[in-house]
Parts: sequence; structure tokens; C-alpha cells
Amino acid sequence: MAELPNDAGTLRLRIELWDREAPVRGPLPAEGPDGRPPSGRLLARAGVEVLDRRDGEWWPLVQLPPILLAPGAVRALVAALQDVLQGAAPGSAWQAGEDAPIGLQLGAQGGDAAALLVEVGLDLSLHLAEVSASPRRPGAELALFRWTASRSGAVAFADGLRREVEALGADG
Repeated sequence: MAELPNDAGTLRLRIELWDREAPVRGPLPAEGPDGRPPSGRLLARAGVEVLDRRDGEWWPLVQLPPILLAPGAVRALVAALQDVLQGAAPGSAWQAGEDAPIGLQLGAQGGDAAALLVEVGLDLSLHLAEVSASPRRPGAELALFRWTASRSGAVAFADGLRREVEALGADG
């Protein structure tokens, strides 16, 4: 599980990778350049949570239903985070594929070199269209969150994502 907390430690983005999508039944797919079969999409959970200091538990404010992330999407996020953290880019913007149930923007916070501005968008329209049998309206039901995070928190988040992808043996 990868967590990107705010600088006060009271709010966080949590992304947890569960598994890879199973390959289609039938003949084995062609191997990739590394000799392994190409991996499918990643099954994940994502949400914004708040810390209840009364019991020490993290509780969801907005939790997406299980989502599928395109191959390479998580590695692209890790690479974008590394560019910001190493000073190669002033900020980054990432979306989890075309349907983009989750998006993350991260960048330098004013003149404070240690702080980063985090903006998280969770698009509920996919889920609402499925459960209510209504037309899909991307971006119409979007929950937006903004907070300040420490660079060390962003480093831990990127490392957590990288480790989860590796643990699944996926292209991420």
C-alpha cells in the first residue's frame, strides 16, 4: 500500500495494488522484451482517508470502488514523482488511463523547497453510471482534494508504489 500524507499527518491519498488482471484463456500471449508474458491491467483500490486521532484509525472520506489501471500507468506515476523530487521538473500531472478514475498533480509549493502542493481528483462518474444505470458524465462528479505534503512523504509514496508493482511482477 502506498500512502501520500499531508504535512500534518491527518489526511492521505492511499493507493493499494491488489493483483494483475488474468490473461485471456487460450494460447499463451507472446513474450515481452524481458522474456515474460505481458501483464494485464492492475486491480487497485484508491481513496482519500482521514486520521481519527481518538482511535488511531484511518477512515475513508472518498473511496473509489476497485479500479483497473492500465499497464505502465503506475510506473509512469513513479517516474513523474521522481522527476519532481529530483528537481528535473517543477511539477507533474498524472491520470490513471483514459477513463481516469483518479488523477494526481504534485508540484513545488511557493518558495518552500521542502513542501509540495498535492491535488487529488477522484472521478465518481464511472461508478455512479454503473450503479445507477445513468449515462456516463466524466468529470461531472469529481471529488477534489488539495493539501501540502513533505518531500519525504512523496519519496515514501513513490517507493511504496514501486515496491507494489514489483511485488506483483507487473509492468505497472
